[in-house]
Amino acid sequence: MSKAMSQTTGGHYLRVMLVIAALAAVLLVLTLVAVLQTAPTTGDSGNANPAMRADGKVGSSVNYDPYIDRHAEVVARYHEDSLR
Repeated sequence: MSKAMSQTTGGHYLRVMLVIAALAAVLLVLTLVAVLQTAPTTGDSGNANPAMRADGKVGSSVNYDPYIDRHAEVVARYHEDSLR
């Protein structure tokens, strides 16, 4: 009876190990697929579109914002007053 019981237990452990190995393989394949789909290729680097401003010109609109100049004036005036 103990021999039959040990064979049954060994068969059970073998099945559990096979299921775990199959799940690990499936997870590995899914991970590789996800990584390869999101990885950039060398051909994509030259096709990127530059940033567009609201007026349709290429480039960042931050350089052309008049509020930046006004802010710089206010900060300069504040620092002049605080040094006295």
